[in-house]
This record gives sequence, structure tokens and C-alpha cells, in this order.
Amino acid sequence: MTIWRQVAALALPLCILSCSTTGANTAIADSLVEVETSPLLTSLRTLPPAGLDSLDESDFRYFRNMGPLEYAVRLGGTPAPKAWNVRLRLYPAWQDSDLLYQVKVDHYNLSPVIYAETVSIYGDADPILDDSSPHQHMYLEFLPVMNTAASWLSGSTQISESDVATNPICGLGVDCTDPDIPVDSEWTDSQTVTIAPVPWASDSDPLPTMVRSLAQQAGWLQDGQWITPREIPPGTSEERPWIEVLVTNYAGNGGGYVAHWIERAADDSVRATVHQLYYDGREPSGYVSRGYVCGRGDESGQIRAICP
Repeated sequence: MTIWRQVAALALPLCILSCSTTGANTAIADSLVEVETSPLLTSLRTLPPAGLDSLDESDFRYFRNMGPLEYAVRLGGTPAPKAWNVRLRLYPAWQDSDLLYQVKVDHYNLSPVIYAETVSIYGDADPILDDSSPHQHMYLEFLPVMNTAASWLSGSTQISESDVATNPICGLGVDCTDPDIPVDSEWTDSQTVTIAPVPWASDSDPLPTMVRSLAQQAGWLQDGQWITPREIPPGTSEERPWIEVLVTNYAGNGGGYVAHWIERAADDSVRATVHQLYYDGREPSGYVSRGYVCGRGDESGQIRAICP
């Protein structure tokens, strides 16, 4: 039984070893100052939540070693609507002679979709789901630090909104406000993984811990450090990101979350590797499985445990 079927059945109604260089320390220090003084704090979360003075040595080491995807999702926080989908997109870009990680964080409001579906099936729904708040979009840039951390360049941050009816296509080939993944997807057998607790007790957001767990499954997090692979697939761009992460919360499913890490591959038979994670938000563990977006034959574009 795949994780997705298990969920449906259960839930119907930066570089500690290498930061000794002056350049690395300066980049991180500049980023820390910008976090505390940026005028964007009305829209982005403060990181760390209680300030740098609240961190002990272990927590500060964790903070310094965050990669761009975890950093971005922590800054973006949890969407306000009751039902939502968070989409992360990472694509590398050269600016002058510097390699940057550009990350887009999209907060899609699933509430209207869930509300309409519930009303159509049951004739009634919790009115709190009838929320037409616009989708929110954040553009963030990060400077790689010794290939194991990311310094946030807050001056390039852009925040915008779009109409709730705007539904672009996400990495699994469905609308970003579609609450379902492709029904004919096939996955490897699920395995139990530990969901590491957040380093600061005041933060109970499951999003960054899920992104961190997926990064570990994909090999981007090793021994507590984010390690960005050096081989970048050709053709990556804003619309064809290297990494795309989707995390979805559904009102009425017992507080569970489903997340997908989609990593594009340079392979003629496999377009992307997909790691799937289910986490109920309460237990210290979740369930992961893996699939591949096939690239040729009758299975082209389909998620399969093995591609032909």
C-alpha cells in the first residue's frame, strides 16, 4: 500500500567546518544583520524567532548550516488559510561572477477548492474554509557559502500576490491548487523516518522539519549539514527548477501533511526523482517512499517505482 493510499484510508472525512574563513563569516554575519533590520519583516518571519541571543552553541550551529530551501521555508512561515499548499522552487543562476540560489516560495490557498468539494459531496462545510485570500509569492536569493550553507540576500527579496483562481501547473503535473496527486502514481514500499525536532522550542512549524527530512532522503543533508550537489542538470530555469518541493495540508485529515521533493535528473529515461513524505504533525516519525517521473515510452510523464 502506498503512503498516499494509507493517508486516504486514515484521513477521509552554514558550514561549521569551513566557516573559519573571513569571507564566509562576513557573508553570514551580514545576513544575520539584514534579517533583524529588513523592512520586509512585516511579511516574512523573524529568524531565529527569538533573536540570535536566544541560541545556544548547538542551535547557532544549526542556524549557520541551513541550506537555501530550509532557510526560505522558515522565512516564509505557514500560510494563513486553513487549507494550503506550499511550493518551493530552487534554480541556480549566475549574477556577474557569483553563483546564486534563487528560491521562489508560493503559498497557495486550497480553502476554496476544499470548501467547494466538501459542499458538493456533503451539501455543507465548515464556513471557515470559505476563504478567498489571494495566493502569496516570495522571491528570495541566497549566496552559497562553501557549498554547505546559504546566506540570505534580503535586499533582492520580492513579495507579491495573485488571484486565488490562478492555478499554474506544479511539478507533479497538476494544478498547484489541486488537492490530489496523479491517481495512477506508483511508489516504492514506504519506510519510517524520524522527523527531527526544531532547534528552537518556540517554533512548532512542521514545514521546515519536513523539508529537512526530504533533503536528507535526497542526499542534500548529510551529518547535519546541507550539501548542495555540484552537478547541476542542464536546462534548469525558473520554470524548470532543479528542485521543487510541495507540502500540502488538508483541513479535515487529522492534521496530516503530504510532501514531495521533486529533483530533476539529466537522464533520458528518468525526468525526475520524487521523494514522498507523510507526516501527521504529532508523532516523531513519518513515512517516506520514492518514485521516478519517467521520460520515455508509454510511461512518459508518469510516476513509477521503476521506469522502463
